[in-house]
Amino acid sequence: MALLHPVGEHTIDHERLNKLHSGDRRQIISVFQLFLDEVLPDFLELEQGMQQQQWPEVADMAHKIVPWVGMVGLTSLETELRSLEKQAKHNPTTQSMTASWDRFKAGLDRTVPLLRQELARME
Repeated sequence: MALLHPVGEHTIDHERLNKLHSGDRRQIISVFQLFLDEVLPDFLELEQGMQQQQWPEVADMAHKIVPWVGMVGLTSLETELRSLEKQAKHNPTTQSMTASWDRFKAGLDRTVPLLRQELARME
């Protein structure tokens, strides 16, 4: 099982971010903007699937979002979301899914302001 990080440890992985985007500041800015404007609302749909216990839909939505989480340098959250996706595919219990989602969501809520700050700094 993947190593899960405490909420306070979620940060932007600048080394991976620069490697993925070859240090191209404009590309990083563009990816941050797309994530915040276009991808972030998808987490509401994922949360609805969680609330309705629609595990196949949760797995599909998580699969769709995972690459974006990595592209903005949220490596530890990417690992947690991949874990949630795998869990959703294997007849999970509601309790285990809720615990995984709550942990992921707390980390996301903590890192979105960091992304906004980083975007403002880069622009």
